[in-house]
Amino acid sequence: MSRVPADTPSPDSLPPHSDLNALDPTFRAYDHGVGTLGIDGQVKGYLACVVGEMGLFKPREPWPWFVVVWADGTKEVEFEDYGPGWWTVRELDGGWFEHYEQGIRKERRLFGKKLFSETHGRPCKYDFAWLSVEEASQKWQELGLVDADF
Repeated sequence: MSRVPADTPSPDSLPPHSDLNALDPTFRAYDHGVGTLGIDGQVKGYLACVVGEMGLFKPREPWPWFVVVWADGTKEVEFEDYGPGWWTVRELDGGWFEHYEQGIRKERRLFGKKLFSETHGRPCKYDFAWLSVEEASQKWQELGLVDADF
């Protein structure tokens, strides 16, 4: 497994999102997108995304939400990205994603409500590549993703 190399650029050293995606300021290309998470050419999992909006007044900012789904089908807890930093978006646009190796997720119930706890694996830098729209739609179904996962 690959650990995060010391020479990995920090999100601060990457150009601003507006420079990377000037043609897609609303993140429409991200909405219901799926990409592969790989190490040394081997797919370890997938990163799925939906895009909402945040803000009380127009124009509202895009608000991407992500879920990691491991190769065994295990879904991690969702997480968000937002400006002005756009840390996750900038990593993905750079072709990589800094996260953790697959950890352990435990589920329990309390008063009929599901509660989850998660223990992450080691920090890891994954190669990232978006699937085509057709492949993403198929993978969305295969992984059993629904908007409520985000």
